[in-house]
Amino acid sequence: MKISTRIYLDAALQNVKSVAFFTFLPVLIARLGASDFQIALSNSLPPLFCALSLALLTRQLPVTRGVYLTSGYVRQFAFLSMALSVMLPNPIPILLVCWSINAVSVMVTGAQQPAILRRVVPQQDFPRMFSTNKLIGIVILVVGSYGIGRVLDATQQFFPMNYSVSMLVGCVATFTGMNLIASMAPNEKKPIRLHMVRPFRECNRKLWWMAMNNIGVAMAAPLFTIYHVKKLGLSNAEIAYFVIGAGVLSALLMPATRRAIERFGALRVYSVALMGMALVILPYGKISYFAALVVLQALLGGCAAVAEVATNSVMMEEAQAHKKEMDFFSDFQLLMSGGNAIGGLLSGFLLIFLPIWACFLAIAAVRIAILCSYRFTAAEPAAKKAASAVVAQ
Repeated sequence: MKISTRIYLDAALQNVKSVAFFTFLPVLIARLGASDFQIALSNSLPPLFCALSLALLTRQLPVTRGVYLTSGYVRQFAFLSMALSVMLPNPIPILLVCWSINAVSVMVTGAQQPAILRRVVPQQDFPRMFSTNKLIGIVILVVGSYGIGRVLDATQQFFPMNYSVSMLVGCVATFTGMNLIASMAPNEKKPIRLHMVRPFRECNRKLWWMAMNNIGVAMAAPLFTIYHVKKLGLSNAEIAYFVIGAGVLSALLMPATRRAIERFGALRVYSVALMGMALVILPYGKISYFAALVVLQALLGGCAAVAEVATNSVMMEEAQAHKKEMDFFSDFQLLMSGGNAIGGLLSGFLLIFLPIWACFLAIAAVRIAILCSYRFTAAEPAAKKAASAVVAQ
């Protein structure tokens, strides 16, 4: 099988997993009776354990087929445990624990996969590969979310077993995709020596700024679940329309995204996409008209898709300047996951003091402030450098 075929087939299977397993998982947790803080915690604990995995474990593991597969097997165990635990009397604690275990192992595969791909894919092909993967994901997301949402609503009398069956489909998909990527990893044995490590050594100001942006993005995720499921009582099929709208717009934006990255650079495209995401959530919490919510979610999803492709392109561009490649990939993912963990917790605390519409306003303000801060801090070193050159003359 060709390398490109393996990569695109893995992308398809991982997106089947995302739709069947994770798209409706926050909805399931909310319908199992979780409190607002537990919903925020479900958005915070997985990235927190991702960050711990990246800080203490991932960078110490060699990039080999055995390590990649072992991590995948742990991940599969956690997936199966989550899928089966929903039929227990009080599944939320088990769901959160197993989700955290999954996060530890998924970061090993998540950090190793770019290192594996860099060995078999030319650098100039990454923007095209990322945008193609995103298009594949969008098609599966649109079709799958609608189909699964309708099936979950039609089988609601079997709740929560119907969610369990959907999650088991995701387990099979992710296991198959994992084996496709593992076949491209170096098939060699290297010793594993765990020791204390210093994280963040491969980070620069740009990466810290992107992590701060991630905090703002992650703050909105639990609020959407609370607002859509607990406040408005939307069905699975109605929530699926949000995914469909976002997927259609994302698909339309992907060709333009690739051209924009080539012309203006990944960082500028990333900044514009994040600004769009901040502006979209400004009216949220005051709008309950379903058609308007679909439009807002479509805009949000389109901007998020552009930001994802741009983020991956920035990561691959930055990797060329780092000799310790695995340390860089681990630090990059550590910063992104740390931002996600902090954002989920902050939104939980905001809900204690503010109504949900005010939380959305506060998050939008924070995002815009962080986005603007990079331009000012980037201009300062340039100004100092110019002033030094004038003095030298």
